[in-house]
Amino acid sequence: MTRRRMLPYVVGQWVCGPKFYGRNRCITELLGSPQEWHWIAGLRRIGKTSLLKQLEFLKSSNRERCLPLFWDLQGVDSVEDLGLTFCDALLDAQDALDRVGISLESVEDGELFTALRKLGSALRRRGGELLLLCDEVDEGVALEERHPGLAASLWQAVGGFGRARVVVASSLRLCDAAAVEGAAAQLMKPFRSPYLLGPLTDEEARSLLLQGQLPAPSQPRIEGAWADVLRKACGNHPMLLQIAGKRCLEIGDPEAAIRQMASDRAVQHLLAVDFELLSKAEQAILRGVATGGEDFDPADPSGPSGEAQRLVALGVLRRGRGGFEIPNSFLDSWLSHVI
Repeated sequence: MTRRRMLPYVVGQWVCGPKFYGRNRCITELLGSPQEWHWIAGLRRIGKTSLLKQLEFLKSSNRERCLPLFWDLQGVDSVEDLGLTFCDALLDAQDALDRVGISLESVEDGELFTALRKLGSALRRRGGELLLLCDEVDEGVALEERHPGLAASLWQAVGGFGRARVVVASSLRLCDAAAVEGAAAQLMKPFRSPYLLGPLTDEEARSLLLQGQLPAPSQPRIEGAWADVLRKACGNHPMLLQIAGKRCLEIGDPEAAIRQMASDRAVQHLLAVDFELLSKAEQAILRGVATGGEDFDPADPSGPSGEAQRLVALGVLRRGRGGFEIPNSFLDSWLSHVI
Protein backbone atom coordinates (compact mmCIF):
# COMPACT_ATOMS: atom_id res chain seq x y z
CA MET A 1 0.00 0.00 0.00
CA THR A 2 1.41 3.38 -1.00
CA ARG A 3 1.62 5.89 1.84
CA ARG A 4 0.10 9.24 1.02
CA ARG A 5 2.60 12.05 1.21
CA MET A 6 1.69 14.65 3.83
CA LEU A 7 1.15 18.14 2.44
CA PRO A 8 3.40 20.68 4.17
CA TYR A 9 1.08 23.67 4.01
CA VAL A 10 -0.87 25.01 7.00
CA VAL A 11 -4.19 26.73 6.26
CA GLY A 12 -6.13 28.71 8.84
CA GLN A 13 -3.83 28.22 11.83
CA TRP A 14 -0.89 30.17 13.20
CA VAL A 15 2.59 28.86 12.56
CA CYS A 16 6.05 29.39 14.02
CA GLY A 17 9.52 27.90 13.87
CA PRO A 18 10.35 25.99 10.66
CA LYS A 19 6.83 26.57 9.30
CA PHE A 20 7.15 30.36 9.60
CA TYR A 21 8.46 32.20 6.54
CA GLY A 22 9.59 35.77 6.04
CA ARG A 23 9.04 38.95 8.07
CA ASN A 24 12.76 39.19 8.88
CA ARG A 25 12.88 42.97 8.57
CA CYS A 26 9.81 43.38 10.78
CA ILE A 27 11.15 40.96 13.39
CA THR A 28 14.47 42.82 13.53
CA GLU A 29 12.61 46.08 14.13
CA LEU A 30 10.32 44.63 16.79
CA LEU A 31 13.08 42.97 18.78
CA GLY A 32 16.01 45.26 18.17
CA SER A 33 14.82 48.85 18.00
CA PRO A 34 15.18 51.27 20.93
CA GLN A 35 11.41 51.73 20.85
CA GLU A 36 9.86 49.26 23.30
CA TRP A 37 6.13 49.63 22.55
CA HIS A 38 5.08 48.23 19.19
CA TRP A 39 1.70 47.94 17.50
CA ILE A 40 1.01 45.63 14.54
CA ALA A 41 -2.21 45.98 12.56
CA GLY A 42 -3.50 44.40 9.39
CA LEU A 43 -6.27 42.59 7.60
CA ARG A 44 -7.45 39.10 8.50
CA ARG A 45 -5.28 36.03 7.92
CA ILE A 46 -2.27 38.13 7.02
CA GLY A 47 -0.17 36.54 9.77
CA LYS A 48 -0.43 38.79 12.84
CA THR A 49 -0.80 35.93 15.32
CA SER A 50 1.90 33.89 13.58
CA LEU A 51 4.27 36.85 13.85
CA LEU A 52 3.65 37.12 17.60
CA LYS A 53 4.11 33.37 18.02
CA GLN A 54 7.34 33.52 16.01
CA LEU A 55 8.66 36.24 18.32
CA GLU A 56 7.78 33.98 21.25
CA PHE A 57 9.51 31.05 19.56
CA LEU A 58 12.68 33.01 18.83
CA LYS A 59 13.04 34.28 22.38
CA SER A 60 12.23 30.85 23.82
CA SER A 61 14.91 29.27 21.66
CA ASN A 62 17.90 31.24 22.95
CA ARG A 63 19.54 31.57 26.33
CA GLU A 64 18.80 35.21 26.99
CA ARG A 65 17.16 36.06 30.29
CA CYS A 66 14.00 37.07 28.48
CA LEU A 67 10.51 35.85 29.28
CA PRO A 68 8.26 35.80 26.18
CA LEU A 69 4.62 35.84 27.23
CA PHE A 70 1.86 35.39 24.64
CA TRP A 71 -1.41 36.81 25.96
CA ASP A 72 -4.55 36.21 23.88
CA LEU A 73 -7.31 38.70 24.70
CA GLN A 74 -9.92 37.18 22.40
CA GLY A 75 -13.27 36.90 24.14
CA VAL A 76 -12.21 38.87 27.22
CA ASP A 77 -15.36 40.51 28.60
CA SER A 78 -14.43 41.63 32.12
CA VAL A 79 -11.55 42.56 34.37
CA GLU A 80 -11.87 39.09 35.89
CA ASP A 81 -11.44 37.60 32.42
CA LEU A 82 -8.25 39.61 32.02
CA GLY A 83 -6.84 38.02 35.17
CA LEU A 84 -7.85 34.52 34.09
CA THR A 85 -6.40 34.87 30.59
CA PHE A 86 -3.18 36.26 32.03
CA CYS A 87 -2.96 33.19 34.26
CA ASP A 88 -3.49 31.05 31.15
CA ALA A 89 -0.63 32.91 29.49
CA LEU A 90 1.63 32.21 32.47
CA LEU A 91 0.65 28.54 32.42
CA ASP A 92 1.48 28.27 28.72
CA ALA A 93 4.83 29.95 29.42
CA GLN A 94 5.80 27.58 32.23
CA ASP A 95 8.88 26.27 30.40
CA ALA A 96 10.04 29.83 29.73
CA LEU A 97 9.45 30.72 33.39
CA ASP A 98 11.54 27.74 34.47
CA ARG A 99 14.31 28.81 32.09
CA VAL A 100 14.63 32.22 33.78
CA GLY A 101 14.36 30.65 37.24
CA ILE A 102 10.81 31.62 38.17
CA SER A 103 8.28 29.07 39.43
CA LEU A 104 4.74 29.32 38.13
CA GLU A 105 3.36 29.04 41.65
CA SER A 106 5.28 32.13 42.79
CA VAL A 107 3.63 34.44 40.24
CA GLU A 108 0.27 32.83 39.48
CA ASP A 109 -2.72 34.79 40.79
CA GLY A 110 -6.30 35.19 39.59
CA GLU A 111 -6.14 38.94 40.13
CA LEU A 112 -4.39 40.57 37.18
CA PHE A 113 -2.47 43.34 38.89
CA THR A 114 -1.31 41.09 41.71
CA ALA A 115 0.04 38.61 39.16
CA LEU A 116 1.77 41.43 37.27
CA ARG A 117 3.33 42.75 40.45
CA LYS A 118 4.63 39.30 41.41
CA LEU A 119 6.00 38.65 37.93
CA GLY A 120 7.67 42.05 37.70
CA SER A 121 9.31 41.63 41.07
CA ALA A 122 10.59 38.14 40.20
CA LEU A 123 12.01 39.28 36.85
CA ARG A 124 13.75 42.31 38.37
CA ARG A 125 15.44 40.13 40.99
CA ARG A 126 16.85 37.95 38.23
CA GLY A 127 17.77 40.75 35.87
CA GLY A 128 15.28 39.43 33.32
CA GLU A 129 13.26 41.13 30.62
CA LEU A 130 9.60 40.67 29.70
CA LEU A 131 8.51 40.33 26.08
CA LEU A 132 4.74 40.78 26.29
CA LEU A 133 2.90 39.69 23.13
CA CYS A 134 -0.77 40.68 23.18
CA ASP A 135 -3.08 39.33 20.50
CA GLU A 136 -6.60 40.61 19.73
CA VAL A 137 -5.94 43.79 21.69
CA ASP A 138 -9.14 45.27 20.20
CA GLU A 139 -10.99 43.51 23.01
CA GLY A 140 -9.58 46.08 25.43
CA VAL A 141 -11.67 48.92 23.97
CA ALA A 142 -14.97 47.75 25.47
CA LEU A 143 -13.26 47.13 28.82
CA GLU A 144 -11.79 50.64 28.81
CA GLU A 145 -15.24 52.04 28.07
CA ARG A 146 -16.71 50.22 31.07
CA HIS A 147 -13.69 50.81 33.33
CA PRO A 148 -12.06 54.15 32.41
CA GLY A 149 -8.39 54.17 33.36
CA LEU A 150 -7.98 50.38 33.19
CA ALA A 151 -5.70 50.57 30.16
CA ALA A 152 -3.51 53.23 31.76
CA SER A 153 -3.17 51.10 34.90
CA LEU A 154 -2.31 48.02 32.85
CA TRP A 155 0.40 49.68 30.76
CA GLN A 156 1.77 51.46 33.84
CA ALA A 157 2.11 48.09 35.59
CA VAL A 158 3.94 46.63 32.59
CA GLY A 159 6.17 49.69 32.33
CA GLY A 160 7.09 49.20 35.97
CA PHE A 161 8.91 45.96 35.14
CA GLY A 162 11.98 48.04 34.36
CA ARG A 163 12.87 45.97 31.32
CA ALA A 164 9.85 45.20 29.17
CA ARG A 165 9.12 45.15 25.45
CA VAL A 166 5.49 45.07 24.35
CA VAL A 167 4.13 44.00 20.96
CA VAL A 168 0.38 44.09 20.38
CA ALA A 169 -1.66 43.04 17.35
CA SER A 170 -5.02 44.41 16.28
CA SER A 171 -7.44 44.85 13.42
CA LEU A 172 -7.50 47.91 11.17
CA ARG A 173 -10.64 49.11 12.88
CA LEU A 174 -8.70 49.81 16.06
CA CYS A 175 -6.37 52.04 14.02
CA ASP A 176 -9.33 54.11 12.87
CA ALA A 177 -10.93 54.20 16.33
CA ALA A 178 -7.68 55.16 18.05
CA ALA A 179 -7.30 58.15 15.74
CA VAL A 180 -10.11 59.93 17.59
CA GLU A 181 -10.55 60.64 21.28
CA GLY A 182 -12.17 57.88 23.26
CA ALA A 183 -11.54 54.49 24.81
CA ALA A 184 -9.52 53.21 21.83
CA ALA A 185 -7.22 56.24 21.98
CA GLN A 186 -6.65 55.66 25.69
CA LEU A 187 -5.98 51.96 25.14
CA MET A 188 -3.30 52.65 22.53
CA LYS A 189 -1.80 55.76 24.14
CA PRO A 190 1.70 54.29 24.80
CA PHE A 191 2.04 53.13 21.20
CA ARG A 192 3.18 54.97 18.11
CA SER A 193 1.46 54.62 14.75
CA PRO A 194 0.89 50.95 13.94
CA TYR A 195 3.17 48.90 11.75
CA LEU A 196 0.86 47.82 8.93
CA LEU A 197 1.47 44.16 8.18
CA GLY A 198 1.12 43.47 4.48
CA PRO A 199 1.92 40.50 2.25
CA LEU A 200 5.26 38.73 2.01
CA THR A 201 8.03 39.87 -0.31
CA ASP A 202 8.47 38.03 -3.62
CA GLU A 203 11.40 36.05 -2.23
CA GLU A 204 9.57 35.18 1.01
CA ALA A 205 6.44 34.10 -0.87
CA ARG A 206 8.44 31.89 -3.22
CA SER A 207 10.26 30.29 -0.29
CA LEU A 208 6.94 29.58 1.42
CA LEU A 209 5.51 27.91 -1.68
CA LEU A 210 8.66 25.84 -2.22
CA GLN A 211 8.94 25.20 1.55
CA GLY A 212 12.63 26.05 1.43
CA GLN A 213 13.12 25.49 5.17
CA LEU A 214 12.22 21.79 4.95
CA PRO A 215 14.78 19.08 4.19
CA ALA A 216 14.98 18.52 0.44
CA PRO A 217 13.20 15.13 0.49
CA SER A 218 10.22 16.70 2.31
CA GLN A 219 9.83 19.73 0.05
CA PRO A 220 6.73 19.78 -2.19
CA ARG A 221 7.21 19.02 -5.86
CA ILE A 222 6.38 22.46 -7.18
CA GLU A 223 8.46 23.86 -10.00
CA GLY A 224 9.95 27.32 -9.64
CA ALA A 225 7.87 28.59 -12.57
CA TRP A 226 4.71 27.20 -10.95
CA ALA A 227 5.59 28.98 -7.70
CA ASP A 228 5.82 32.30 -9.52
CA VAL A 229 2.42 31.77 -11.18
CA LEU A 230 0.81 31.03 -7.81
CA ARG A 231 2.67 33.81 -6.04
CA LYS A 232 1.54 36.45 -8.50
CA ALA A 233 -2.07 35.29 -8.42
CA CYS A 234 -2.12 35.45 -4.61
CA GLY A 235 -0.42 38.84 -4.38
CA ASN A 236 1.99 37.16 -1.89
CA HIS A 237 -0.80 36.84 0.69
CA PRO A 238 0.44 34.15 3.14
CA MET A 239 -2.85 32.30 3.70
CA LEU A 240 -3.78 32.35 0.01
CA LEU A 241 -0.28 31.06 -0.80
CA GLN A 242 -0.79 28.10 1.54
CA ILE A 243 -4.16 27.31 -0.08
CA ALA A 244 -2.68 27.69 -3.57
CA GLY A 245 0.28 25.44 -2.80
CA LYS A 246 -1.99 22.76 -1.35
CA ARG A 247 -4.39 22.89 -4.31
CA CYS A 248 -1.54 22.83 -6.81
CA LEU A 249 -0.09 19.68 -5.28
CA GLU A 250 -3.49 18.01 -5.24
CA ILE A 251 -4.39 18.93 -8.84
CA GLY A 252 -0.92 19.06 -10.37
CA ASP A 253 -1.65 22.22 -12.34
CA PRO A 254 -1.13 25.80 -11.05
CA GLU A 255 -3.62 27.39 -13.46
CA ALA A 256 -6.32 24.89 -12.50
CA ALA A 257 -5.58 25.52 -8.82
CA ILE A 258 -6.03 29.26 -9.38
CA ARG A 259 -9.35 28.76 -11.20
CA GLN A 260 -10.58 26.54 -8.39
CA MET A 261 -9.59 29.08 -5.74
CA ALA A 262 -11.33 31.92 -7.59
CA SER A 263 -14.70 30.19 -7.08
CA ASP A 264 -13.94 28.92 -3.56
CA ARG A 265 -16.49 30.34 -1.10
CA ALA A 266 -13.96 30.45 1.72
CA VAL A 267 -11.63 32.60 -0.38
CA GLN A 268 -14.50 34.86 -1.44
CA HIS A 269 -15.59 35.22 2.19
CA LEU A 270 -12.08 36.25 3.24
CA LEU A 271 -12.01 38.91 0.52
CA ALA A 272 -15.48 40.19 1.42
CA VAL A 273 -14.71 40.49 5.13
CA ASP A 274 -11.38 42.22 4.46
CA PHE A 275 -13.12 44.67 2.13
CA GLU A 276 -15.63 45.54 4.85
CA LEU A 277 -12.78 46.24 7.29
CA LEU A 278 -11.55 49.05 5.03
CA SER A 279 -12.83 52.60 5.30
CA LYS A 280 -15.43 53.87 2.84
CA ALA A 281 -12.77 56.02 1.15
CA GLU A 282 -10.46 53.01 0.78
CA GLN A 283 -13.29 50.92 -0.63
CA ALA A 284 -14.04 53.66 -3.18
CA ILE A 285 -10.39 53.74 -4.26
CA LEU A 286 -10.32 49.99 -4.81
CA ARG A 287 -13.54 50.14 -6.81
CA GLY A 288 -12.05 52.90 -8.95
CA VAL A 289 -8.87 50.94 -9.61
CA ALA A 290 -10.79 47.72 -10.36
CA THR A 291 -12.94 49.49 -12.96
CA GLY A 292 -10.05 51.47 -14.43
CA GLY A 293 -11.46 54.77 -13.23
CA GLU A 294 -9.18 55.81 -10.36
CA ASP A 295 -10.75 58.63 -8.37
CA PHE A 296 -7.34 60.17 -7.67
CA ASP A 297 -4.56 61.31 -9.96
CA PRO A 298 -1.41 59.12 -9.73
CA ALA A 299 0.57 61.97 -11.30
CA ASP A 300 -0.46 64.48 -8.65
CA PRO A 301 2.80 65.91 -7.17
CA SER A 302 1.24 65.84 -3.71
CA GLY A 303 1.07 62.05 -4.02
CA PRO A 304 -1.83 59.68 -3.37
CA SER A 305 -4.22 60.23 -0.50
CA GLY A 306 -3.59 58.84 2.95
CA GLU A 307 -6.15 56.14 2.23
CA ALA A 308 -4.29 55.05 -0.92
CA GLN A 309 -0.99 55.07 0.96
CA ARG A 310 -2.46 52.78 3.61
CA LEU A 311 -3.77 50.41 0.93
CA VAL A 312 -0.26 50.28 -0.54
CA ALA A 313 1.24 49.54 2.90
CA LEU A 314 -1.29 46.74 3.35
CA GLY A 315 -0.36 45.29 -0.04
CA VAL A 316 -3.91 45.68 -1.34
CA LEU A 317 -2.76 48.26 -3.87
CA ARG A 318 0.52 48.89 -5.66
CA ARG A 319 1.98 51.26 -8.19
CA GLY A 320 2.16 49.87 -11.69
CA ARG A 321 3.54 51.35 -14.86
CA GLY A 322 0.21 52.89 -15.82
CA GLY A 323 -0.95 53.91 -12.37
CA PHE A 324 -2.22 51.89 -9.44
CA GLU A 325 -3.22 48.24 -9.66
CA ILE A 326 -4.52 45.45 -7.43
CA PRO A 327 -1.79 42.80 -7.06
CA ASN A 328 -4.10 40.09 -5.69
CA SER A 329 -5.87 38.63 -8.73
CA PHE A 330 -8.55 37.03 -6.54
CA LEU A 331 -9.43 40.40 -5.00
CA ASP A 332 -9.36 42.06 -8.42
CA SER A 333 -11.71 39.43 -9.83
CA TRP A 334 -13.99 39.54 -6.78
CA LEU A 335 -14.28 43.33 -7.02
CA SER A 336 -15.19 43.16 -10.68
CA HIS A 337 -18.14 40.92 -9.81
CA VAL A 338 -19.47 42.90 -6.83
CA ILE A 339 -19.20 46.40 -8.30
